[in-house]
Amino acid sequence: MRLISHELLFDVRYGTDTSLESPGCTTAHEGTNPLLFAEMLRNAPLATDGRVLVDFGAGKGRALMLAARHGFAAAIGVESSPELCAIANANIARFSRRRSCALSVTCADAGSFAVPASVTVAYFFHPFGAETMRAVVDRILESLAEAPRDFYVMYLNPRYADVFVTAGFGEADRRHDAVLLSRPR
Repeated sequence: MRLISHELLFDVRYGTDTSLESPGCTTAHEGTNPLLFAEMLRNAPLATDGRVLVDFGAGKGRALMLAARHGFAAAIGVESSPELCAIANANIARFSRRRSCALSVTCADAGSFAVPASVTVAYFFHPFGAETMRAVVDRILESLAEAPRDFYVMYLNPRYADVFVTAGFGEADRRHDAVLLSRPR
């Protein structure tokens, strides 16, 4: 009940639509819980100031707004559903009136999304299967090869964390059903 109340209170506080299924929306969606996101950051050896986060499988954009609330300089969402992208953009517009953080959503296939050199944190809430995850990791590695930098992966419900470990990421922190992985420059 505590987790559900944090989700609903988020929407009430910011006037957003991230908790419940939207009328007429045919795409399944489960948003990141605000409490779990905060706990992951609190327990992780990761400073958010000045960092740019990319959320793969951004859904309605809640993780982007949570990133803004927790001090990230910018957050980029990647979502393949045009329906969810439209909802996320509307949510960001409502939320951004209260926060000054660069938030955006790109409607694209996560496996072919070119990760910008400014991104230093990737976020996942188990958005897709192993095949897509491997393609996303390949795009991250390509970006790191072009612009070497320290890189972190925040992964809630980490069913495919082994894909990152195989690619050279190490576990920086693991708690409950979340893992923070890192790959130093």
